[in-house]
Amino acid sequence: MVNQENSSPQEVQPQSRIRTRLRNAAKNLLLVLVSLVLALGLVEIALRIYNPLGFSIKGYQIILPYNKKEVIHHSRASKLDPIVYLHRNSLGFRGEEPPQDWDRCLSIVAVGGSTTICFELADDKTWVHVLGEKLKRNFQRLWINNAGLAGHSVFGHIILMENFLVQLRPKVAVFLVGVNDIGVSDVKRVDKNINAGLKWGSFRSLERFTGALADHSEVAAAILNLKRYYFPKVTWAPPQREINLKTEPVFEMSEATKEALYRQHAAKYPRPYEKRLQTLVHICRENNILPVLMTQPALYGPGKDDVTGVDLSQLKVGDGINGGFYWRILELYNNVTRKVAQEDKVLLIDLARELPKSSKYYYDFIHYDNIGAAKVANIVYQHLEPYLAQKFPQYLRTTISSKGN
Repeated sequence: MVNQENSSPQEVQPQSRIRTRLRNAAKNLLLVLVSLVLALGLVEIALRIYNPLGFSIKGYQIILPYNKKEVIHHSRASKLDPIVYLHRNSLGFRGEEPPQDWDRCLSIVAVGGSTTICFELADDKTWVHVLGEKLKRNFQRLWINNAGLAGHSVFGHIILMENFLVQLRPKVAVFLVGVNDIGVSDVKRVDKNINAGLKWGSFRSLERFTGALADHSEVAAAILNLKRYYFPKVTWAPPQREINLKTEPVFEMSEATKEALYRQHAAKYPRPYEKRLQTLVHICRENNILPVLMTQPALYGPGKDDVTGVDLSQLKVGDGINGGFYWRILELYNNVTRKVAQEDKVLLIDLARELPKSSKYYYDFIHYDNIGAAKVANIVYQHLEPYLAQKFPQYLRTTISSKGN
């Protein structure tokens, strides 16, 4: 045997040196892991106390922003208020608190994506608020709230209905739908695993595991939402920014390209969208909630803007897509909404056909400015007021309903 005490460093056996290095490496790795766990733990605690990211999805669940106040600054916008105050009530919606005599009220909830929530507009300038003020002239004990959530498709609306609105049971639900369902063919993986929790199937992919873990962890939820935000799978959405039509680029599409893309889209997406809408209507009726469907308008499409004279069909609104073609695609979904409304005998407010394509109503290709929101409220009012008078005559202030202007 070698006497370790009397041996020089050069005489230490190779096996001993390897064991020493492995022990040191293990200690360093353990230190790194412990430090990482402690750091993540501190971040988790901080995010549970205050989460500044503001996402409405946590893993596979909708998170409503209860009692939240926000201030939005539009320093460079010309068509939006310089400062906008946005408030969510105890339900997580925009609007008044629910009244104490809930069952005696004519309760209405508007559901949709960013064109419903109108995130860039003040609380009292969204089309939902303006609509409510107009309806209150003719109806007593009327309560209306804005349950729009930016980016949400009919998948999200179904979850919102099942998880929140079915319990709330408003008398009427108004759905502005279509634009966020473009390019979505079937139930997405994220929707199949809503509320699934950490089960064996969660470990089959990193995304499913992260999504299931995000139901229980603010850190995991933040990572997943940031991934979805910066690396979206669907690329059909036009940019959301204030636009100047005179400086926007134009884009020519060949007839062959348009027809090929159109046929491909028409074959894959409208039918699943129809099934989703039917599910939404079924949930409403099963829970004694009166559904109302609205088609999605947009600035892009056929014709010229009456303000600038710009040809709206030639504007570039997406990767390799111009306004004329994009409108054809959006109309695929609007036609489905019209079909479901007709077949299921649901009131349809065809906003896509009634809201003029004019830049005085929009600050980008699909979102309304203050003037546009007021115009939308006017159109919705013209259809909804007589319908409510027919369905809920007990709430009329007088026996004769009056028309707005």
